[in-house]
Amino acid sequence: MSIEQILVVMLYTLKPYLAWIILAVVVLAGAQLIGLKRPGKTCPRVLPLSLVIGVIVALLAPTLTGSKLAYVATVTDWIALVGIGVATAIYTYLVLGPLMPRR
Repeated sequence: MSIEQILVVMLYTLKPYLAWIILAVVVLAGAQLIGLKRPGKTCPRVLPLSLVIGVIVALLAPTLTGSKLAYVATVTDWIALVGIGVATAIYTYLVLGPLMPRR
């Protein structure tokens, strides 16, 4: 399979989610631009809040796909759930950090 064919498959796979990806990037960019105008330290509540949101999303991820948490059995499944939780926590931290009140 050539690189061109791989890119075609990736683009067709990405197509249904492209609007959601663009929305997430716009929200992140907007939050970061707002944060540039607000000096000061990040609010200390952002990190715990982002970690809690990451754990909640990781536990709810199977239900979003029509599955159950009880069906998460293999190491690959658990690694995927941990990845979802970590990615969500990082994204939440990057969005809420500039937006929450600063000290």
